[in-house]
Amino acid sequence: MNRIVNFMKMKKITYKLFMITSLILLSFAVLIYLTLYFFLPTFYEQYKTNQLQSGIAEIIDKSKSLTVREAKELLDEYSKENNAIIYLQEKNGNIIYSPSFNFQGNTQSSIITGKTSQNEETVNAFNHSLPIQFLNERNLMVTVFATFQPIDEASQVLVRFLPYISIIVVCISLGSAYLYSRFITKPLLYINERAQKMANLDFSENIIVRSNDELEELSNSLNEMSNNLQKTMDDLRIANEQLKDDIERERKIETKRREFFATVAHELKTPLTVMKGYIEGMIYNIGPYENRDFYLERNHKIIEGMEQLVREILSMSKLEQNIFKIQMKETNLSNLIETITKDLVFFASQKEITVINKIPPNLYVFSDNDLLEKAFKNIIHNAIMYSPQGETVYLEMTEDSEENQIQIQVINTGVHIKAEELQQLFQPFYRLEKSRNRNTGGSGLGLYIVKQIFISLSINYSFNNVEKGIRFLVTFPQNK
Repeated sequence: MNRIVNFMKMKKITYKLFMITSLILLSFAVLIYLTLYFFLPTFYEQYKTNQLQSGIAEIIDKSKSLTVREAKELLDEYSKENNAIIYLQEKNGNIIYSPSFNFQGNTQSSIITGKTSQNEETVNAFNHSLPIQFLNERNLMVTVFATFQPIDEASQVLVRFLPYISIIVVCISLGSAYLYSRFITKPLLYINERAQKMANLDFSENIIVRSNDELEELSNSLNEMSNNLQKTMDDLRIANEQLKDDIERERKIETKRREFFATVAHELKTPLTVMKGYIEGMIYNIGPYENRDFYLERNHKIIEGMEQLVREILSMSKLEQNIFKIQMKETNLSNLIETITKDLVFFASQKEITVINKIPPNLYVFSDNDLLEKAFKNIIHNAIMYSPQGETVYLEMTEDSEENQIQIQVINTGVHIKAEELQQLFQPFYRLEKSRNRNTGGSGLGLYIVKQIFISLSINYSFNNVEKGIRFLVTFPQNK
């Protein structure tokens, strides 16, 4: 449908230009013809009259120093040049000279008399007599007669030739108009076609017109507009995609936030309910709750657990919001891990777990000491807590000289985790133990905090199953 409309538009502008050009050319042709027909005779008669009069005046001026016989050549030349009849006559009408007669003093001509001249005045011609003087002759008259018949004949020829002229003029006008309209409208139609594509948001092709005029400027302006529009649309598309991503991210954040608050509420509700039961039992001295010292101690442990949970939540919040300022400095990783293992010896001894530290002394890395301590404490504590009774936790260091890296691996034996659950362990509050019993597991925030710390410090890590058990691998760039 659009192509048909465009075709009609193209035909319309070509037709208009063709008709206008044809009418203009035909009008000029008719105007030129009418001008020739009506004004050419008058112009020719005026021109011929002026030419004859100026020639006679020149002859009269020169004749004063010539005899009649000497002036013969001058008179003959005038007659030949102007296609006129010139003769000399006396006052009584006797012709003493004419180009068609010899000099005869008494010769009379019945052809040229006063009566003849009078008849000739009625014809469209020049007939003029003036007095002239020669050296040997006085009181002579010079008479000039010239017809304007050739121009009348030319006018009649123009009238008879009119049909042929009309055919030629019409053919030339129509042909010229067609070529002219095609020549002018071709770039316009091309620009219109490309502009229609641009209007349909198709910017794949630019308009190329090499004419060094306003059409080229128009095409360049349309190309510039097309490029700007395409750039704007690309920017809008990118912004729209970014907006969609932001909205989707906000939805995910909102979903996680709701899940987080629900989980926190659950984590706090259970110990609070237990504490409430203990305290009510102690208040009313119900059964075993009469032993207040025992249940006060248990409440104290529950409060400590809740306090630890709150601290972990606050740490997680700070890491997510980047509230604290990272203090990057040279850190003795060997001493840091040694201190952590000593602090966790009590927990390892309760499960008869052996912690083997193979980290060499004086191993330095460039990082934040406090954050690094928190991360490795969570990693090693998790390795101890989730290892079966009597297993071993290995702490080892390897070097990759090609990549210029140091790798610290923490391996706890006797454990195997399904591959689909490995990465989920880094989600907040995710625990393999579905009952969420605090006696058999932590809050589920430990590995999530580790993840946030390593992201903040730009440290690479991995967590996977190995032959002996589970390996947590941390990679540092090697200090030089």
